[in-house]
Amino acid sequence: MAAITAPRPRTGHVAAAPRRVARLLAEPRRVLLAAAALAALAACVDVLGDPDLFWHLRLGRWILDHGAVPHTELFSFTAQGSPMTAHEWGSEAIFALLFQAGGLLLLAVVMGLVAWSALVALGLRARQRGAGLAAVAVALLLGARAAEPVLGTRPQVFTIALLCWSLLIAERHLVRGGRLVWVLAPLMLVWANLHAGFVIGAGALALTVGLEGVRRWLGRTGAAPWRRIGGLAAVTASGAALACLNPEGPGLFRYALATPMSERTKPIVEWQPPNFADASNLGLLVLLVSFALLVALGGRLTLRDTGLALLGFAAALTAVRNTSLAVALSLPAWTSLLQQVLTRVSARRGVSGASMGAALRRRPSLAALALTVAVGGAAAGGVVARAAHDASPGGVATIYPTCAAAALRGVDGVRVVAPYFVSGYLVGQLWPQGQLFLYGESASLGTAVFADYQRIYGGGGDALGVLAARGASAVITGPGALYDRLSASPQWVRMLDDRSGVSLYVAPALAGRVAVPAQGCP
Repeated sequence: MAAITAPRPRTGHVAAAPRRVARLLAEPRRVLLAAAALAALAACVDVLGDPDLFWHLRLGRWILDHGAVPHTELFSFTAQGSPMTAHEWGSEAIFALLFQAGGLLLLAVVMGLVAWSALVALGLRARQRGAGLAAVAVALLLGARAAEPVLGTRPQVFTIALLCWSLLIAERHLVRGGRLVWVLAPLMLVWANLHAGFVIGAGALALTVGLEGVRRWLGRTGAAPWRRIGGLAAVTASGAALACLNPEGPGLFRYALATPMSERTKPIVEWQPPNFADASNLGLLVLLVSFALLVALGGRLTLRDTGLALLGFAAALTAVRNTSLAVALSLPAWTSLLQQVLTRVSARRGVSGASMGAALRRRPSLAALALTVAVGGAAAGGVVARAAHDASPGGVATIYPTCAAAALRGVDGVRVVAPYFVSGYLVGQLWPQGQLFLYGESASLGTAVFADYQRIYGGGGDALGVLAARGASAVITGPGALYDRLSASPQWVRMLDDRSGVSLYVAPALAGRVAVPAQGCP
């Protein structure tokens, strides 16, 4: 009988870890890239930046509870029962599950990692074009800053990530071939049930096919063979067909294409062209200007990269929410341009590529490495600390009217008029007992509701008449013309001042049913 011996410990894997770290630290460019990637994560994690988060959670909970997707408006009293296209139903269900498992913090971290994965895909696409690690590091920081206003905890992030990874797979297929490209078809099916932005992905893939076909037809060096172009075209068509398998069927294409045109007529900032006087749009401005500058300095682009970049920039200049689309479509080309210019400058100074690479590979000082890693680590740590604070009850209360919501909670039939930014939060707190004048699901509400919203909060003299005509029974507003009119009217009673800077007014008949804290709002 063979002797039974204890298994030997697997020390090889343990010993390999320090060696990997040592190899990383021995290469300055890798350290720089790792630090930049960690720093870029700061722009991807955002708990409360999207005012639609809370109604997405509420709708996701409804979907999970009912095992169905709604097709009519639920949360507003101004458009109750109107047709609604729940084009983000899959994302909303995922949001609700993550929130149930770990609250706002877990949800924000997961969606931050989804957004960060988009930057990773952009870096890989840039590397595929021959960009060096240092150029990719700079690009990650710029891309994160440019896309930051529309990242965070929102379903749109799924579209950005899936677009970046889809283009990476498509471009690798054009260069290498293989069967991996066929994953794009089922991916489009999943995408169509997460966010209506799947049409952007289908369009970008179709544009890639068309531009690469033109390159092949013109006989340009490096163009993919017709067989690969045809394969990508077949995959794109198959994905578009599979995308019809959603609760709205083929009608989701029509909704996704028509909605941007109608939404631009409403006073919603993210549907308007970017205001470059606003610091939040500075990253996009730098991307635009530097892209043109790099081309002027002699950078060269392929036809495919030119077409995708122009499409992204045109979209971003029509609506703020398309800023991340511009990043997804143009950043790999921008990185390639930067690498070309850096190489040309080095050559003019008499520094060969080999000697430049050797210089970069020299072992840097321990202090420089430690500082670089510390900066990246501090950025990542700051992200976690900020997210934990924002996800706490105190963090939420600094932005949203938590006290006013608590006072109205459980009051059956209350019809609340509130600023657009906080209405989604109130949906999550008050529905189904209470309904809102409007909230982020603007496509189902129609333009008349937004016109009345502007009459109420725009300082016009007919604000109280609009409230009466719409049957509102509670109003939340900050200092201004509406606040003054409500304070002077016997038809409204001021119940409390919320710590977020707004006040709650209710109709006299409702005053006795509102639970005002005895000690006021903390």
